[in-house]
Amino acid sequence: MLLLLSNSIDGSADVLAGLCAERGQAVFRFNIDLWLSYRFAWTPDGFTIRDPSAREVASHDVSACLWRRPSLRDTPAWQGGTADDREATAAELHAIVRELAEWARARGRLRLIEPSAPHRVGRLAQMRVARAFFTVPDWAVGWGFRRPAGRCMVKRFATEALGPARDRYIFVRSVDAERLSPDAPWLTQEIGQGARDATVLYVHGRCFGFEMARTRDELGVEDWRTLIGTDRDCWRPWVLPDGLPERIAAYMERLGLRFGRLDFLASGGEVSFLEVNPTGQFGWLDAPDLVPHSLHQATPNRTRHGTRRFRRRSSPPFRHCESSRPLQMR
Repeated sequence: MLLLLSNSIDGSADVLAGLCAERGQAVFRFNIDLWLSYRFAWTPDGFTIRDPSAREVASHDVSACLWRRPSLRDTPAWQGGTADDREATAAELHAIVRELAEWARARGRLRLIEPSAPHRVGRLAQMRVARAFFTVPDWAVGWGFRRPAGRCMVKRFATEALGPARDRYIFVRSVDAERLSPDAPWLTQEIGQGARDATVLYVHGRCFGFEMARTRDELGVEDWRTLIGTDRDCWRPWVLPDGLPERIAAYMERLGLRFGRLDFLASGGEVSFLEVNPTGQFGWLDAPDLVPHSLHQATPNRTRHGTRRFRRRSSPPFRHCESSRPLQMR
């Protein structure tokens, strides 16, 4: 059985769960933000999780595990207790779900997504390595000095929503560089060359390309995410320029990533690299008028030999032995 570690608002997890159902692959989804609706027990003999519908999964049932952004940071806060209590509980829950992923990794059952990848491969590491494979607009990070006059893009290192209600976002935008305060840390970048936004879903050596149906000038925006949920947020399949899939594969191998969504600016056959999200969303790209089978590569196939597993680069550094009888729930 596939253990899907997620939260209730992750649309990509919805797509994956649907694909598993179509393929006859048993899946148990653990939405960490709905933790009070689950029952969870873990002892030296193993773990058991019961979901709101009374379905159960035990550790000996798990043949594969997928980390699909199991975070409480962007989900509605549960009720009860003080704000400090909720913050402390959230920290404990995040630690527990990371332990589940590590349990799967140690047994060779963790698939595609590395939970620590966003921290291991941050924005600067991405851009430094990308210069060997793509055109990358120059960037700068710092404080304590005035930047040269001219327009530049401002980005954030942190991607989580802000504010008490976790409903505020700071999008990428262009600014007059000399107006940036030297008393704050800034990540700035030259304005990239390219007519339209494009993205590539990379899944274990395969590339699936999509581009915005309209150019940035036609849309009148600098960050397409401001259009999410509107009728202007339209994507279409993108035929990658010759050689780009090979460069992407080499880049992802250099970073040690088997999964990610890479963002580019594209004009004809020329592309400028923007970033790669090692745990990126992709469900919104699987609309029927795009390529509905593209995401099937991210789900296990059932064969007469059981679940097809992705090849690992190396064997796990250690193994555990567990009883086949974890704690029973009543």
